[in-house]
Amino acid sequence: MREKATGASGRPRKGDPQLNVERIVQAAWALVDREGVDALSTRTLAAELNVKGPALYWHMKSMQELLGLMMEHALRDSIVMPSAGLPWPQWLREVTVAQRRVLLAHRDSGRIASYSLPSERTRTEIVPRIIEPLIRAGFRREDATAADGALASFVLGWVIYEQGPETRSFVASLVDLDSSFEYGLSAFIQGLVSQAPAKAREGLDE
Repeated sequence: MREKATGASGRPRKGDPQLNVERIVQAAWALVDREGVDALSTRTLAAELNVKGPALYWHMKSMQELLGLMMEHALRDSIVMPSAGLPWPQWLREVTVAQRRVLLAHRDSGRIASYSLPSERTRTEIVPRIIEPLIRAGFRREDATAADGALASFVLGWVIYEQGPETRSFVASLVDLDSSFEYGLSAFIQGLVSQAPAKAREGLDE
């Protein structure tokens, strides 16, 4: 998204009173899914919404902020709290598989995630929703946060590979993509279990 456009008064014009973040994000994903992230700009997004470009800046300050909001909206429903009695490793696996599925449902989502500025809701709601079950299981907050960051990096890197035609073709020529992802995820979670505090390992099958 280019630098902020302004009207004669030096401030962006609000434009369509029905315009809101939800509509903007939905339109941005529709545009990206159809044409790719390289087609996303103030001009093309405004045309998608049938508004003037400056109206967008009442709702976000930059392209990075928009990309962060797109990721927030894509991932927010993939994280559910573990049901009673569900071991935390199984819950973590289910959440991670769901995140990969959500990312692969959108074109260029890996690139968007790597470019984006995490939104306030991502920082204050989505990340805490992932680490809190680990903390309740017995992890220190710092370790739970580190585990979340490492796992997110694994998923993002994998998705970027899958969404690149050349890299996807290369990896697919060597291994089954789904099986390989599951293998790497299992190895990560097993490693996390092995380093978990004693409380977090209670009741887990060896």
